Amino acid sequence: MRYLSTVLVATGAVAVVGCIASQQLDPGDLGRWAALHQDVSAIGPCQAPVVGGRRLPKRWTFRQNPSVMRSAISIVQAKQRLEEEAEEIEVVISPDHATDLANLLARGRSAMEAMREVCGSDKPVDRRRWAGGMAKALAGLELVVRATSVDAPAGPADRDVPLGMSAGPILDLVVQYLNQRAGGVLLADLPPEDLHQLRAVVVESMLRVGMGAAQRKPPKGLRESLLGVMEQAEDAEALQRRLEPILVDALEQAGPSSGDGGVGGSVRTVLAYAPKLLQVFEMLARQWDRAEYAAFEFHTCKGQPVVVAVLAVQPGKEIRLEDMVMFQPVLAFRGTSRMVVEPKLPSTGETVLAFESEGEGGGVEMRFEGIGWGLAKLFALPLDDGYLREVRVFVGEPGEADRIINVALLMEATNAKADPRRLLHFQDVRRARIERGPFEIRTVADRSEMVFNYLTPEKRYTFTRVKEPEAE
Repeated sequence: MRYLSTVLVATGAVAVVGCIASQQLDPGDLGRWAALHQDVSAIGPCQAPVVGGRRLPKRWTFRQNPSVMRSAISIVQAKQRLEEEAEEIEVVISPDHATDLANLLARGRSAMEAMREVCGSDKPVDRRRWAGGMAKALAGLELVVRATSVDAPAGPADRDVPLGMSAGPILDLVVQYLNQRAGGVLLADLPPEDLHQLRAVVVESMLRVGMGAAQRKPPKGLRESLLGVMEQAEDAEALQRRLEPILVDALEQAGPSSGDGGVGGSVRTVLAYAPKLLQVFEMLARQWDRAEYAAFEFHTCKGQPVVVAVLAVQPGKEIRLEDMVMFQPVLAFRGTSRMVVEPKLPSTGETVLAFESEGEGGGVEMRFEGIGWGLAKLFALPLDDGYLREVRVFVGEPGEADRIINVALLMEATNAKADPRRLLHFQDVRRARIERGPFEIRTVADRSEMVFNYLTPEKRYTFTRVKEPEAE
């Protein structure tokens, strides 16, 4: 999702550039570049994933129903089935509960964004800035933890209590997944009796990630000190103010660790894309009254995990994903749409998202709405609204600090008179070097290059932007 956002921003930048270069395509050129990856119907049967030693349902179905009471009962039953490791789970969700869920996701997203900032710097750690980011993340997640407690509901009891009861196991699974990606180091020091205490699990994993990013080891007793403060604070702002000085002192007292403390780049990767993914689910939850149902299945294809998602929208309505990044085209879901996500294909290393329509009138349409896109159509290139068919993402690191991102979006224009195929392609190349000093390691960018291509059956439109390092 992060890379899809990147290409949408870059595409928007083209809108303000003006006319761009174009060249005629030979017959068959578009076919070589726009051929669909593979028949997604070839994926294997449903298989239950395992996270943190726990077997998850292989199929999840969420149905929209206006009854708050029916939804509350269904959520409680789903929590029980999750604990029983059921093969399938079906949950009835009311629009009221969906709004509560959206608010919960917004809190979690804010906390993860704060943690991303803590882990994202390659410069020497500033203690107060680090402590501020950690305190904000911990305070935000404390609100989520409290929403999982029957004794401390975050809002009206008939809605938030059952929602929190179901959110607790999900949050625990997220932490267990991060721990699994990090090789078990996030929860390595947690006593066995605390492994099922959600607040303790969250705090321990956050400390490991944050201290690892600062190349420090958490000092003894820090987790217990933080837990005592978090259990007593009344609101997030007061909690953040009380946590900051504790964390500043803790970082000063913490001993050095080797590297990132065993956290690894995989956790940073999750923190990079998870906030945008949570935002997508948040926007879906806020428009839940327009949906009929959403379903998720887990499969494997050639030994690799595959996720299949289905979203059914009520007749005559649509669910829109928009304004997540600047200049983002609107993604409009209508009818019933099926999405297949294949991460890290063995043959190419690409991540592929395939979009299919189930039944007449369904699909995911990409629309270039707004003034900026209107100017792009008028002065730069003949953009056409169309249905998404496939998104391909490739991220390569050919050197120690280099990065290459390739994103291609295959779509079919809705108003095309002949060949409807269209291709958006974006490539971002950053050449960098690692500089090592007595007390720091940092990345210095030498050159960045962005290339944007828009292909129709007749022409290819290309925009290139190169940024060289400024002369000293």
